[in-house]
Amino acid sequence: MKKFFSLLLLITNLISPQIKFEKSPVVRIRIINTLDSIKVIFNNSWKANKDDIKFSKNNEALFFVDNDEIKIVYDDKIISAGKDIFFQSDDKGTLKIKNVPFGVGWWWQNKEDRTYEGEIHFYLNKEKKIEVVVHLPLEQYLKGVVPYEIGNDSPLEALKAQAVAARSEAIMALQSKIFSGEYHDLTSDVECQVFSGNDKRNLITDKAVEETYGLILSENGKPINAFYSSNCGGHSELIKNVWGDRPVSESYNVAHFDWEDSTFLDLSIEQNIHDWILSNPPAFCNPNIHSDLPSWTKNNFRWKREFTVESVSQMLTKKKDFGNLIDIKILKRGISGRVVHAKFIFEKDSIEVKGELKIRQLFSPPLRSAAFIYEKIDNNFIFYGAGWGHGIGMCQSGAITMANNDFSFIEILKHYYRKAELIKIYD
Repeated sequence: MKKFFSLLLLITNLISPQIKFEKSPVVRIRIINTLDSIKVIFNNSWKANKDDIKFSKNNEALFFVDNDEIKIVYDDKIISAGKDIFFQSDDKGTLKIKNVPFGVGWWWQNKEDRTYEGEIHFYLNKEKKIEVVVHLPLEQYLKGVVPYEIGNDSPLEALKAQAVAARSEAIMALQSKIFSGEYHDLTSDVECQVFSGNDKRNLITDKAVEETYGLILSENGKPINAFYSSNCGGHSELIKNVWGDRPVSESYNVAHFDWEDSTFLDLSIEQNIHDWILSNPPAFCNPNIHSDLPSWTKNNFRWKREFTVESVSQMLTKKKDFGNLIDIKILKRGISGRVVHAKFIFEKDSIEVKGELKIRQLFSPPLRSAAFIYEKIDNNFIFYGAGWGHGIGMCQSGAITMANNDFSFIEILKHYYRKAELIKIYD
């Protein structure tokens, strides 16, 4: 049954004047910075900032680094482009970039062809690699974020909640410059927000952005970061236990079950988290209860990883001579059960690690979350875990279930950002 909140989010125009925009600002998104050759296929007519460089529909070109500048091969001829060149399409067209790297450093790391619009810049960066940066109005940028972050087949109200969260994150990143560089304001991978261009956009994902135009989350009239993760595992976490150095909004001083029932259970207690992970608790993000959740949630709500003693020992010590792993001492857990301080005890030495992300990144590939328990059986360490991600803010899996059960995007946001309101950043 749908839950109606007695106090819904207030949509207002109050906002701190230094970050009020007259219209959707143009953002610069870095999509590539590690390659020295890039193949581009132009889907429409495009022209460069240099008069002699133009491309027509279906033209293909190879951009490569040579003698400290970017050069272009087209029609078996080499064109000298220099260290900075950008392209525009007269008819608001698109181009395809082949083999764009994504998920760098994570287990899903790969390459794929991606389609982009906007103004496309190619820079020679300090590492002598080609840095590709897309310039787009923020609202257009969000149309390339929402379908990749939560899935283009998600229900409209979940997509709208994602659009508001992504817009809030982008505005805060513009203000703090946390992801900015010489040529860019934002990046396109998981360290920022996943922006992958136009290929997964559809009418519904675009509609979600358009129907929430300019709306972001705020507290006390000021924008907040709207953090989110794929699956909280059934319980959110306090921000101080994950990012102790980040500004603490009031919404992140609250951690709770991903359910209508607010019964308190402290999962920082070992027996509680053990029972919780091995159970099938009611939660909006539980695919065992909510069969209409997408398939990608099924391996995220509860998961299992198994390592031999030898493999996990080499992995954790980066092949230093510490001997084999004997035990793991959990020194502190957050309220959701996520490990935030642990001691890894080896035959010859030990490693003490603080930080939820640092702990899961010790493993290769990284653990889905730090909400885990483990057991040692014979020559194996077996890890059982809950959730995918840090557990701060919105659980995307839970948002999908809520939308499927007729919750509005406002109610979804209120569930995950409990002290927040909606404000409009521009008209």
